[in-house]
Amino acid sequence: MKRSLMPLLGVAFVAAVVATGIFYGLLIPRLRGTTSAGGLGTMVVASRPLDRGAVLKIEDLRVVNTDGQPLQAGGLTVAEQAVGLTLLEPVSPNQPVTSPLLTRRGAAGGPSLAIPGGKRAVSVHPIDSGGVIAMLRSGSRVDIQILDVRNTLQLRRLLEDVEVLSVTGTESGNRPAITLLVKPGEADRLSLADAAMQIRLVLRNPNDRSANGQTSVSPASLLQPGMADRN
Repeated sequence: MKRSLMPLLGVAFVAAVVATGIFYGLLIPRLRGTTSAGGLGTMVVASRPLDRGAVLKIEDLRVVNTDGQPLQAGGLTVAEQAVGLTLLEPVSPNQPVTSPLLTRRGAAGGPSLAIPGGKRAVSVHPIDSGGVIAMLRSGSRVDIQILDVRNTLQLRRLLEDVEVLSVTGTESGNRPAITLLVKPGEADRLSLADAAMQIRLVLRNPNDRSANGQTSVSPASLLQPGMADRN
């Protein structure tokens, strides 16, 4: 009787060993959320749209499961790795937050590190309708018009194809501030225009990099023949 049970006990023992191996090989790594070897486990993504230059807070981020997929190059596994760092590029909701998009830990400069070399960040307070302002995002490109109302009413195109760094004040009901990236000389002219004249922004397709040069329009010129054909 005992001898007849020995083969059955051997089969049961082997089955138990195999089952245990499968359990530890498949289930335990998922429970631990490990990211070693295959880069599996979790990754950090944006919880909402974030502009370039934003200093990341814990509520800006969330951690998601990679569902067994390899971690993206430069990907982060816990939100604390990104908290306090500055974004160098805008990100969309659920977009992975990776090291190339962030400043280095301990780097001096904070949000100003998002300003490219040779550029200056200057804020203006446009008077144009909330429709265009509501469409602006970090990375948008605009033309800048100035309206001179001191003597003869005249509208001038001051700058073209200017990149937007950030948009603030749209939710508070106050006059919004649009921070633009311009050359040093353009920053001086733009600051004077913001202080002495009225500024309007014209939103353009980011793929349209054409420039037609400065131009001016007065009420009298609107009725001149051929005015509608001008750039």
